[in-house]
Formats: sequence, structure tokens, C-alpha cells
Amino acid sequence: MSALVKRKQLVLAGLVVALGTAMFVNWYYTKPTTNIGEKISTEMTTSADVNLGDAQYVNGTAQNTEKDYFAAAQLNRNNAHDKAKAALKEIIESNEAKEQEKSEASKQLNELTKNIQLEADIENLITAKISGACIVTLSDSAEVVVGSGKLNDSVITQIKEIIVNKTEVAAEKIIIIETK
Repeated sequence: MSALVKRKQLVLAGLVVALGTAMFVNWYYTKPTTNIGEKISTEMTTSADVNLGDAQYVNGTAQNTEKDYFAAAQLNRNNAHDKAKAALKEIIESNEAKEQEKSEASKQLNELTKNIQLEADIENLITAKISGACIVTLSDSAEVVVGSGKLNDSVITQIKEIIVNKTEVAAEKIIIIETK
């Protein structure tokens, strides 16, 4: 019986040594590289500046703000388009609406669909020309928002040319804005 206990103790001791060795090797190859003299800076904020639940960057910087802007702008524009479509479809499908109202709503829905397609086509062409994101909004005028550092005289000319060729908007009614 004592030989069986000694064998179990030896096996257990061997496993503990193997586990300890594995932990040391793991720590050795993945240990953080920091300088002891390096100071850690902290930024204090007051309770008025903090909204509980807001996302915070940890060990990073906010470099994707331009991409975030374009994503949010595109989402807002798509939501506005969806609300307008829903309102027009509601009028078209309504039993209480007059035929004239239905035909006007149908015409506006077709125009909205055409504008959505034109906006997408123009955005694709401008993105190809400037190699960066952009947002285009069409109405009686055309507004174009492009990323920072993308605008120069030739790019402005190309953007205006694309919009004039694709739409009926005059060059004077084209507004081009560069993000900061």
C-alpha cells in the first residue's frame, strides 16, 4: 500500500513541476515590455463631463472618427429615406386617399427612388475618383461631404462634373464640404 501511495505522490509531484514549468515558459515569452521609469499618465474628469455607459478608448486613440462620421451620416440618410418611403407607401395604399393624392405620392415615390439610386451611383464615382469615402445628398441642390485632405481644385472640378453629368443640378447649386 505504501508503494502505491509513493507512486501517486511522485506522479502528482511530477505533474506539479510540469505545470509550473509550463506557466513559467508562458510568462517568459508573453511578459509585457515596460520600462520601470516610465510614468503612467491619468486624466481626471469631473462628474459633469462623464456620461455613464459611454464608450471609452483604452490604450488607443480615436482615429476612426472620419469613418464613424460617414457611417453615421449614411445611416441617418438611409433612415430618412426609409421614413419618406413608408409615408408615401402609406398614402398610396390608403383607402381614404383620393386618386390625385395617390398619383402624386406615386410620382414622389418614383422620384425618391431615382434620387436614392443617383446618390449611390454618384457616391461610387466620387469614391473611385478621390479614393476616400463621401456622402451625397440630392434635392434641388447637391451636397457632397468628402474626407479631410481629399479636396483640391481638380477634385472639386471632377465632383462637379460627375454631378452635372448625372443629374439636372446646376454647378452653382453644388456644395462640397470637407470633413475636419
